[in-house]
Amino acid sequence: MTWLRSLALLLLLAALPARADFTLDAGAGQHLEVKTWGRYADGPLFIWLLNQYGERQRADALASQLARRGAAVWRVDLLDSLLLERTGEAIRNIDGEPVAALLREAVRGGKRPIVLVACDRMAAPLLRGLRAWQEGGGDNAAVAGAVLFFPNLYRGTPVAGEAPELLGIVGATNLPVMVMQPELGAHRGRLDGLLRTLRGGGSPAYAWFVPGVRDYYLMHVEKPKSESLDAMGPVPAEVERALRATPERLMRAARLLAATPRASGPAGVALAQDRASAPAYGLIERPRRPAPELALLDARGKRFAAGDLRGRVTLVNFWATWCPPCVHEIPSMNRLAAAYDPGEFALVSVNFRESPAHVRDFMRRVAVDFPVLLDENGAASTRWGVVAFPSSFLLDREGHIRYSVNTAIEWDSAEVKAVIDRLRAEGRR
Repeated sequence: MTWLRSLALLLLLAALPARADFTLDAGAGQHLEVKTWGRYADGPLFIWLLNQYGERQRADALASQLARRGAAVWRVDLLDSLLLERTGEAIRNIDGEPVAALLREAVRGGKRPIVLVACDRMAAPLLRGLRAWQEGGGDNAAVAGAVLFFPNLYRGTPVAGEAPELLGIVGATNLPVMVMQPELGAHRGRLDGLLRTLRGGGSPAYAWFVPGVRDYYLMHVEKPKSESLDAMGPVPAEVERALRATPERLMRAARLLAATPRASGPAGVALAQDRASAPAYGLIERPRRPAPELALLDARGKRFAAGDLRGRVTLVNFWATWCPPCVHEIPSMNRLAAAYDPGEFALVSVNFRESPAHVRDFMRRVAVDFPVLLDENGAASTRWGVVAFPSSFLLDREGHIRYSVNTAIEWDSAEVKAVIDRLRAEGRR
């Protein structure tokens, strides 16, 4: 039994975080702090780029589970190491050199296969790192590719109603990529476009649907340190199931990516516009166009008659209960609705991909003084060009979109009321 005890001890040591974590010189005065698991493992090496919110609990737990399966894990918080602000814009503008330095170090260490892992906006510096490593003479055969959980690879959040623009690095990537796409994720409807762009650059891109969960499920914990993640509430059973399945999915993805044929060098395409775009805040005037239809049921099963809005200025708000800014602006929308004659002004909200029972339960706890329609499959949000939550549209009396906003605002402010009053006055001329 001695050999069994020795084996058990080795497995335990592999699963524990290494005490001898290291600092990597990434050049240009940059140093990356690397936390490691499974330093004795002979399986794949996952280089895990920590998320925007700095939430480590799930990442570290998954790293430990991967180590128990024979993998090694390097976990790196780029924002912390590079002394950058924790914002989407900061992440989107990180160049590829820090990630390329990690790849060079991993290849020197002889670990195979090497798989980069990131989620949300951190997918952008990951792909840039792959490209920079290739351009520096990296051997494509040495790196299996990347696993991207609910990637946000857009230049920024556009004006509500406009299509988002992919970063140029997406079309300049040719190593294998696996997209772990939540079934209920906000960008589910844009997945085909993302895969087409990746494949257009030469990447053998795959997608793996994760059933029953939304974006950020990988960071869902009972007691998060981030205020943004705290609003997600208790961890649902479907999230726990998805998290339990994640280590095995990553191991299978590593084997698939490693076995996938790939080009011998970087993609032979010019790197198009790859800088983040500045977000547009507040009410933005839009070219006048007819609003898409809203043929939906409300939270109590009643069919909404969109024709009833004609003749009134209307605010259409797209939201979700898991979105803290969405919930924050509900009281000001209640006050705005109460400030106007219902014959002059209407306010309608559209909930994104949540069940009627869940929405009704939310409405029992939070006062919502306007209709809540249910976009259970996300089709209405796609028709309206919703990219971020909340997104809202102001319609004139004829049902044309005149203004939009892609963030939470105080809806009963004097500025907003002045715009609504101008639209109301148009119909009296």
